[in-house]
Amino acid sequence: MRAIGCAAASAVLVVTGCTGAPLTPPSSSPEPPVGLDGWVRVSLPSSMRASSMALVGGTLVVGGYVGSGTERAPAMARGAAADPHFAATDVRPETPYAEVADLVSVTGAGSSVVALGSAHGGAHWNFRWTIWSGSTRQIIDRPQSFDAFGGEEAGGLLDVAWDADGRMSVGTWQGARGLDGRIWRVRDGRWSRQAPVPALTNTATRQVAPRAAEKRQATVISGSVIDLADGVRQSAAIWRGSGANWTLAVLPDAGRRSEAWSTDCGAGCTTLGARDGAAAVWENGTLAPVPQLPVGDHDNGVLLSDGDRVLAAFSSAGKGRLLVGRASDWRVYIAPDGVVRSGLLVGSKLYLVTDDSGGALWSRDVSDVLAR
Repeated sequence: MRAIGCAAASAVLVVTGCTGAPLTPPSSSPEPPVGLDGWVRVSLPSSMRASSMALVGGTLVVGGYVGSGTERAPAMARGAAADPHFAATDVRPETPYAEVADLVSVTGAGSSVVALGSAHGGAHWNFRWTIWSGSTRQIIDRPQSFDAFGGEEAGGLLDVAWDADGRMSVGTWQGARGLDGRIWRVRDGRWSRQAPVPALTNTATRQVAPRAAEKRQATVISGSVIDLADGVRQSAAIWRGSGANWTLAVLPDAGRRSEAWSTDCGAGCTTLGARDGAAAVWENGTLAPVPQLPVGDHDNGVLLSDGDRVLAAFSSAGKGRLLVGRASDWRVYIAPDGVVRSGLLVGSKLYLVTDDSGGALWSRDVSDVLAR
């Protein structure tokens, strides 16, 4: 799941797409992207629509749903990452909202899987969250108290993730100055909000807007902060940490308005996001000179690494693009259209989940791209 919608704007100033001037495309015209044949739409059981994916102990796990409307039902599939021929995972809802949930975020470690389900309901048609756990072969809805994720002070959930302390969920919750970033942990099957983290808490001059947690390395959260000290400036930002210890880093050269979408950290951190209406990459604290590609409020992307080479898959005004390179050497390729929801690089095979046709899983061997 990603940024919370504009309905929450009265409660918090930092909602993506509701702050500052709208993103507008850059004026310069980039070189046309290089065509890239060979993308394969992966077939999933029961015409399943994909929303999320993760690599769990060598198994590629895909979360999503089947059917539509009142006939919608949660779905999960699994396959060997090297050559996935997918089989359906046994999905067992236990509550009414779980029965119509879309599994919008999934992660795991070893043979264990945890997933986040999303559905709309109630008088105001708000998000209703369900939390699931199990294995790659069976996943079960774990009923929680209503106020675990809901209630008058609820914001929304963004992702489930896994760190050294185990399973966690990242989202937002009402604080003294709007929606703060919050972290949930599980013990004995019960999920509870952890104590507020200073780096994820709003202040009189700063509003935080976490957007996504990295499932491959759960100690990174991408998003933005609004600086209220001198007007209103939205700057791309990342949070790193674990447990109660988190630090905030506002990315440099943030422009008039920017946001971080996805971050990969090793010895340093590389971030993909949007800056002044164009896709942007920050490498180890420096804004990279990537080709200008227009992006809007509804675009999104994921950043993946292959050694010292960066792969960034994202939508540019809804058109799929794959940005590959390092330092000042970058090339743009055509990728499947649709907003990118999730991505994995397994060896030389790239997997993407896009919102095309309600949720599609794509794959392509990118050895030729990485060799250039």
